[in-house]
Amino acid sequence: MDYHFHPIPRPSSLDMLSDEQLVDIYELAIEANASPEFIDIIENVMSRRNLLNKSKPS
Repeated sequence: MDYHFHPIPRPSSLDMLSDEQLVDIYELAIEANASPEFIDIIENVMSRRNLLNKSKPS
């Protein structure tokens, strides 16, 4: 038989968080001076959820 494997992308850990949890982690990452790459990843998830403008520190 001819089988084709089609992997289903799993959501990232950040994708599984609630909006409130994601914003909390973002704020903690900013306070802790986390790596710019990590903050970018969080911002990408927040952007997809339209949360970025609501919580981004000035």
